[in-house]
Amino acid sequence: MLAVGPAEEAVRLGDLPAARTRTVAVLGHERDGIAPEALDLLDLAVEIPMVGTGQSLNVAVAGSLVLDELAGLL
Repeated sequence: MLAVGPAEEAVRLGDLPAARTRTVAVLGHERDGIAPEALDLLDLAVEIPMVGTGQSLNVAVAGSLVLDELAGLL
């Protein structure tokens, strides 16, 4: 199970290996992210690096990027 969003030990999206087993991706709120209590229950956090002034992506776009990476498509 992985969290998608900022976290202390998050790996960059480009460093996320393709999934070899069933994987659950938990996407946080676009502004507030994932609650710290929930982060503690997940195995890994993944963040999507962004250039510019934006602080977040639309959750559907973020989910698509992560799923593509997990499928080995990016």
